[in-house]
Amino acid sequence: MFFRRKSSAISDDMAHWITECFDWYESNFTTCEGPVLPNKSFFKAGKGKDQATAEAVLADVTRLIGFDLPIDLVPLERLPEEFRHSYQSYSEVAGTYRESEGARMIEYAPERMSRPIEFINTMAHEVMHAQLGGHEDQMPGGIEMHELATDLCAIIAGFGVFQMQGADQSGWAGYLTQETRGAALAYYLKKRELTDAVVEPYLSNRCRKYLRRGWATW
Repeated sequence: MFFRRKSSAISDDMAHWITECFDWYESNFTTCEGPVLPNKSFFKAGKGKDQATAEAVLADVTRLIGFDLPIDLVPLERLPEEFRHSYQSYSEVAGTYRESEGARMIEYAPERMSRPIEFINTMAHEVMHAQLGGHEDQMPGGIEMHELATDLCAIIAGFGVFQMQGADQSGWAGYLTQETRGAALAYYLKKRELTDAVVEPYLSNRCRKYLRRGWATW
């Protein structure tokens, strides 16, 4: 664990929970040597907005996370986006995960595929639900912290760029705050002796600020 500096964007309790989650996840699952980045080195799926492309993206995400059990992918049944108020679309569900009798299913909003970073982030979050299934009580913070831990474990698994930039693009922070994501991504990089230069080209200016503040935490 790194020594924390006096100037931090997150509380001591949150910093401690982050490091505990890192230790727990990395002792139970395999993680990438470096961050997953939005380029062809990591993703084999082509461009498109159809079901086949969505399934290809899901296959990429499950491969990168290291989850090898089948997951069904089903479009959410919703009104077309043009029939909904724009301010509502940001707060609506982008994806859900369900599991019953050993069968796993992710429902997704097809229109989100027009924003690939956001869509991949949604897939990573939902696949992480599958990865963590059955471990909810064992994780630091227990079941009450499960949704926050799901976001955090996506970062631990290498999807920190997507967690930060996806939240920035959608206008909805999700379960973790952006300050916490910045601290978690900085911790991920420092543990691997990497610099923020590895991920900054893929982040907005706003996300870079969160990352720099997170960098000062450890």
